Amino acid sequence: KSVNDLLLYRLDALDSSVRTTLHLAAVLGTEFDLLDAALTYEEMFDVIDSDRFQSAMELCAHFDVAEKEGILEQVLSSTEHDQDEFGDPADEEGNLCAGLEDVFISPSGRKSHPLYSDNRRYRFTHDSWKTSILSVMLDGRKEEMHEQIATVLEREIVEETESKDDLELQIHVFKHWNLSGNFTKAAELALMIGGQLMILGLNSQADLLFSDVIVGLKNEQDGVSYGDISSSVLDALEPAELELLIKVYI
Repeated sequence: KSVNDLLLYRLDALDSSVRTTLHLAAVLGTEFDLLDAALTYEEMFDVIDSDRFQSAMELCAHFDVAEKEGILEQVLSSTEHDQDEFGDPADEEGNLCAGLEDVFISPSGRKSHPLYSDNRRYRFTHDSWKTSILSVMLDGRKEEMHEQIATVLEREIVEETESKDDLELQIHVFKHWNLSGNFTKAAELALMIGGQLMILGLNSQADLLFSDVIVGLKNEQDGVSYGDISSSVLDALEPAELELLIKVYI
């Protein structure tokens, strides 16, 4: 058997709820915040305010299982949103959920979440785990999760004053909107971020961002194409979307 087959065999042996959490983890990326996972988990299952604590405990239990199985490991983190930074393995041990019973739960907001004070960063122990998990997920399901993640992160930008100027967080949100297949959201955000990058003199980075948006429209290769985008895709665009495409190209 191949390595991928062996990993899938081990994944299949896990409870379905743990596998669902690992699907979310794989879509979040190689490394991610527990708090981002928890907020997206609530978005996925429409968790109501009174059930947030129970939902958090369930998610913690799933990650505990993934750690014991050697699929995920904790890395050094803080309660602040720290995107795409790789820390050293965490030194502290013990159950992730220890002490949550004493945390006051407020209806909404990142800083009032029951996991905020005990936030952790996780990473897959090996990229093969993430690759194997993503390989068995339907494209539509991955796009749906990317949209849910983007929605959660975008909400943070709106609600948290210090996040409004966080360019790194905005790029992170863009990546998830782009992978969700939502061209309008991805293009609007790319134009906004690209403008900020160009003001900073980072024109090449802005060009890469615009290219990422356009690449998503180049998958359809059949028929006549214009600028590497097929006529069928262009015909399907709404006027507002076509206007965004022109702006991104320019």
